[in-house]
Amino acid sequence: MLLDLALSMGAAFAVSLLACRAMMAAGLVDAPTMARKAHKKPTPTSGGVGAAAGFAVGMIVISQLSEWRANLDFEAARRVTGVTAFACAFAVIGLWDDVRPLGPRLKVSLFTLAAVFASYVVGPAQIFPITDGFIYTLPLQIAVFGSALWVFTMVNGVNFMDGANGLAMGSVAVGLFGLGAIAANAHAPGALALAYCGAAALIGFLVWNYPSGKLFAGDSGALFAGALAALASLSAIQGGGVSPFVPPLLFFPLLADVLLTLAWRAMKKRKLLTGHREHVYQIMIRGGVKVRHVARIYWWATLVCCLVAFAAHVVGSFTPIAALAIVAFASVVITVQARRFAAKRGMGEV
Repeated sequence: MLLDLALSMGAAFAVSLLACRAMMAAGLVDAPTMARKAHKKPTPTSGGVGAAAGFAVGMIVISQLSEWRANLDFEAARRVTGVTAFACAFAVIGLWDDVRPLGPRLKVSLFTLAAVFASYVVGPAQIFPITDGFIYTLPLQIAVFGSALWVFTMVNGVNFMDGANGLAMGSVAVGLFGLGAIAANAHAPGALALAYCGAAALIGFLVWNYPSGKLFAGDSGALFAGALAALASLSAIQGGGVSPFVPPLLFFPLLADVLLTLAWRAMKKRKLLTGHREHVYQIMIRGGVKVRHVARIYWWATLVCCLVAFAAHVVGSFTPIAALAIVAFASVVITVQARRFAAKRGMGEV
């Protein structure tokens, strides 16, 4: 099993590395046409196509290895196929947006439809263990809606945070390694392979992206990474009985920045869907922190959240929901203090 996983991860990394290099020569570029963009010159983009290709090849490789296949039943295999297909479908939507930018209404419609179908096919998070003696089961329709909202949030959240070399893609890779460790503990080989092959593919992309910025992920990369993180989490919930309160912990630094920034903009009565430079990571960059260091801060924060999530998963009972509440409270405090500090330092409109 371990050898099968190592071979598939190696294939995912190698194909992603080569495919991303090919994307650098493909001619698609991200021009700095908006004030919120940090780069100064046109840069090759859509590296997410290479990452998605590497992930798909890695999953094809492991699907042909008998030892791994012996650990999957029909339902698990169906979930793995569904996650792989929909993650790559989101990459295609992102590539479409990279080549010919889509209007916001069309994007929201496509994201919503894809999220609903993906949640239904992979399987929604329906069972919520609150304590050992209290388990709440959602009606199927509400579970599908809630799971689709989770996918929609992760896809858009990663997209919003993909504005500094390595930050979003590296954080998702760290979160996927955490998810893989939890899936291994929960005896969910499908989710384990999805998480580790996805992480390996993202690392293949990061070779070109961090810290040099020779290639950007583009919407294809952000949508692929967000969809994979969300759907692999649903696979772990379905296949390993992982608490639905655990996956948000794994990717909490990205989610916290996005959701708290949106809440702050709503309080200021600013348009939520308009591009801006008001995320915490953008404030840090304006304050003089180097981009590569900002990315590492988010990686380390994600790693800490992964350790908390793993511990909460192992302990079980009410621990996942308690850990999520504590981490959420800490994030609010840190974000408020960061904005106050930035305001005192005169770092522009924050």
